[in-house]
Amino acid sequence: MSLWKITAMLVLVMSLLLTVGSCGEADTEQAQDIDTVATQPQINQDFILADSASEALEACSYTFRVYGTGAYSEGPAMVGSISGRSPGEEEVLLFAEIGQDTTPEIEDDIDLFIALVSGADSAYSHDKLEGVFQKGSLEEGGGDLLRPVRYAIMNEYFLSDPFADEIASQSVVFEGVDSVGAEACNTYLVTYAGGQQAKWSLSVADHLPRRVERLTSGQDGSPASIVLEVYNLEIAPDLPDSMFILVPPAGIEVENYSAFLLNGTPAPEWNLSDSDGNMVSLEELRGNVVVIDFWATWCGPCLVVMPDIQSLHEKYADQPVMIFGVNVWESGDPVAFMLENAYTYGLLLEGDAVAEEYKVSGIPTLYVIDQEGNIAFAEVGASSELGLKLTEVIDSLLAVE
Repeated sequence: MSLWKITAMLVLVMSLLLTVGSCGEADTEQAQDIDTVATQPQINQDFILADSASEALEACSYTFRVYGTGAYSEGPAMVGSISGRSPGEEEVLLFAEIGQDTTPEIEDDIDLFIALVSGADSAYSHDKLEGVFQKGSLEEGGGDLLRPVRYAIMNEYFLSDPFADEIASQSVVFEGVDSVGAEACNTYLVTYAGGQQAKWSLSVADHLPRRVERLTSGQDGSPASIVLEVYNLEIAPDLPDSMFILVPPAGIEVENYSAFLLNGTPAPEWNLSDSDGNMVSLEELRGNVVVIDFWATWCGPCLVVMPDIQSLHEKYADQPVMIFGVNVWESGDPVAFMLENAYTYGLLLEGDAVAEEYKVSGIPTLYVIDQEGNIAFAEVGASSELGLKLTEVIDSLLAVE
């Protein structure tokens, strides 16, 4: 299985983010100093220390190994290295190289054939095997170029309040002392407020995370997980600005990348069936503001935004605004799902081909199309501000009339 196919498989569980599974022999001397049943205050203290240590990082470099277990165990592991720093609260600069490893051991001589960079205003991808070099503005979704390596990024090294969710979690259970490489770690099973679970291995020496295993299940309900292991962690390395600007090799043409259709460009026409079997076309909707939400019943982030979409449908019910959920990549019953959850906005079925024309690489993806049939807004993913953003765009378009 190719690295890109492995990445696509991991993206199916995007709501999860990494942890590793196979720890080595326990450090028995340190294990004797830790009760096998830790009290909640002791456990919380470990995560408070991890939170403080991780937030203090301004720059770091490490090598990694990412792999799946259970339903996600097919194919080789993803391996490579990452260097990054946070020059500001909202900004993270990253340089990554990735390859694949078919052996269970950690190899030092694996070819890393993809380079990925997120700089101050642009992202870059260089696939050395395919000879493809891409550059995309961050404002135009260029950060999606780093999708293949997202499961290798220990986000806690670069976030503010990195372990806030763990500290406030439903429960934390101490599982013992193990090791990630040569690093002795305390390992905890965390159950979050929503019921999701993850295992964290925190370094005994510096409290920084070295492993995270996000526990989930396959489509058949069998146990599965995605694991990230961190090795050779270097704290405060010298990472010059030049590291975060990737220059194409001589003779390779730069392909401009955008994660979605750009504002002001014509929206591709479509003709899709609704839940009653009637055909709906974008051309027939000209003169209306049209909102389309690409979604699927199995997509957790899609379900998060659907109440906002319903609220917009109700808010603009008497105005020239048409709102549709375009169902894509589906394995369930979208009609039944909409009925069961009392969503009454429009449903368009079998939108896979339309999604391709609209450059949909992840869902939910939302577009607003103006009265003339041009793209007025695009957003990928769920956010707490989505409803407000859509309202502002729709109101501004209606005000033009």
